[in-house]
Amino acid sequence: MTELEAPEKTAGKRGDTRLRLMQAAERLFGERGLHAVTLKEINAAAGQRNESALHYHFGSKTGLVDAILNARVGAVDRVRAARVEALIAAGLTDDLKAIIRATFEPLTELLDTEEGVRFVRFAAQVLNDPDFDLPTVALKSGFEGISRANALIVAALGDLVPEVAVQRQRLMIEMVLTSLALWTRRPDAMTNEPARRFFVESLFDALAGALQAPVSPETLAALRAASKG
Repeated sequence: MTELEAPEKTAGKRGDTRLRLMQAAERLFGERGLHAVTLKEINAAAGQRNESALHYHFGSKTGLVDAILNARVGAVDRVRAARVEALIAAGLTDDLKAIIRATFEPLTELLDTEEGVRFVRFAAQVLNDPDFDLPTVALKSGFEGISRANALIVAALGDLVPEVAVQRQRLMIEMVLTSLALWTRRPDAMTNEPARRFFVESLFDALAGALQAPVSPETLAALRAASKG
């Protein structure tokens, strides 16, 4: 990915303005969090003297965040869909580690680029924002790659209690985004390829282990209590 891809193809000055606003917002949100950044600051960072530019293009801060997510996730998901298709063609639908790799490598492969780092930091801030439920959005997004990968993960987990399976999928998304954002804090995050590969492979191992872990009696008891509530 070499540039932020706008969710709708626009030409000329309007498209340039929209793109600059999205790029500026992604960087500022990733650095400071969604609530710490004002719309005025985003307009200024994008070189917009007209303070109504952001409202014109996105309507609100929420609309702006959604536009960035749709653009970035859409680009990553096109790669993910192709990886999932190749995995199915290779007959690896029972290999949970292979499914995890096809699901998240399109994201981890961005860690050696400044744009990839900006997106990871932005996504982690959205994850931590109380106004957004990013795991639920991801699981119900309708993006082809995410939908097919989630279906493969659920199938690979077999007879796992549905509520536990959903909870673990949420934890998987939270673990990946938080871990990747923390990784980007390293001074050599974009240049130390061997260390990054070790980090990524260890993360994939941890995800596979967490998804397949036996469900304890304590968890089942807590689930029953939560269901009654």
